[in-house]
Parts: sequence; structure tokens; C-alpha cells
Amino acid sequence: MINYKSFGGGVKDFDFKSRVVTGYLTSFDNVDHGGDVGLKGMFKKSLAERKNEIYFLNQHRWDQPHGKFAVLEEDSKGLYFESEPLISTTYSDDTLKLYDAGIMNEHSYGYQTVKSDYDKKDNIRYLKEVKLYEGSNTTRGMNPSTPFTGFKSLVTVKELEAEQKKLIKAITTGTFTDETFLLLEVALKQLQKQAYELGKKSLDNKEPSVKDTPKLIVEPNENNIKTINEFIKNI
Repeated sequence: MINYKSFGGGVKDFDFKSRVVTGYLTSFDNVDHGGDVGLKGMFKKSLAERKNEIYFLNQHRWDQPHGKFAVLEEDSKGLYFESEPLISTTYSDDTLKLYDAGIMNEHSYGYQTVKSDYDKKDNIRYLKEVKLYEGSNTTRGMNPSTPFTGFKSLVTVKELEAEQKKLIKAITTGTFTDETFLLLEVALKQLQKQAYELGKKSLDNKEPSVKDTPKLIVEPNENNIKTINEFIKNI
């Protein structure tokens, strides 16, 4: 069974003309949302033995390959890649448009665990070796192959609203395939749901004292109410 790991902020650069994307599929030494830590060297064997069998896919879909990687290597930060020019297909065209709109903002990889250590005290699994099958561009809330666990890197209603505006603009003015439009609408619903839940939680909580105030607080305001009302109207 192939497992998946997503990495937000993995886009370094892309070029419409050359159709080349660069970035990271993952970073090392960070606890991810599944309680795993990837260690430098975990991809060493795969890169040495089967590098030419590792593909760059669209949303983990084997029926939508962009091609292969021109560069795929570990560095001090994580698993760095430079794609070959994305092949000329409608889904690759859509991918480049989503990068340009700031909506395509994550990368992910498909793998099987070969060696790992588990720290019972901290409840953390350390990945020491994995078999790497593919790397993918992914969009928050748009990946049908992996469970949606929330827009975890967006922690305030304001950030969620900014992401929502990007999606709405793409849906209303973009020139995508019908399939991509549908996925964008699904992602928008997911985002609206999280904004609603975050806004409702902030309204239900009593005002914290200055002493107990956490670093990140979503304060009730007109935007909260607006977001909640917009979500209710779209249910």
C-alpha cells in the first residue's frame, strides 16, 4: 500500500515558458501532521536504485503524469527537485495556471516505509528509509487520493479568507478544464467549512484574559460573521 506525505510551501519556482517547476517534495527533521519525522538519507536507496522509475504526477494520479524529474536529490533541507518540462496536456496546463494563481502551493510524495524507529515517549515515528514511487503537485483540499485533514497551515480566519479569494478568482476568471473547475469548487467548500468552524469556535469561546492570551487568537469580528453566513448560504 502506498502512503502519502504532503509538504506545504514546497514550491520554489516555476516557469510558464520552459514549463519547469522546482521545489521540495518534503523537508527533513520536522514532525508532520501524522506524527512522523523524515530523516536525511531516507530516500538514498530509492534515488540510487530506481531514480528513473520515479514520476512527477498531478495530484497523485498515475493516469496524469507530468513526466519525470530532471533533478531529484536530498540536500540539507529536504528532497529537492527540478522537473523536466511538463508535457503538453490540459491537466499540466491547468497545473501551471494554478501555480501562477498561488493556489498550487504544496507538493507530496507516494512511498512505502522500509525502516523506521518509534519513540513511544513522544509518540513520534522516525522514517529512516522509504521506497519512493512518485512526487506530486497537490492543492489543499483538492487531492482525491488522500484524506483531507484541513487547511492546517492556515490558522486564522483572515488567512482562510485570503485563500478563499484566490479560489473564487480562479473559479470565476480562470480557463481550466471542467475537472479542475470541479476540484476547485470542492476545495472552496472545504475551506469555507473550516472558516465556519474556526469562526464559530472563536464566537463560542469567552474572551481570554491578557495573562492567558495565546499567541494566535481569532477574535470575533464582522469578517467572521460574513464568512459563516457565506458558508451557510452555500451548504
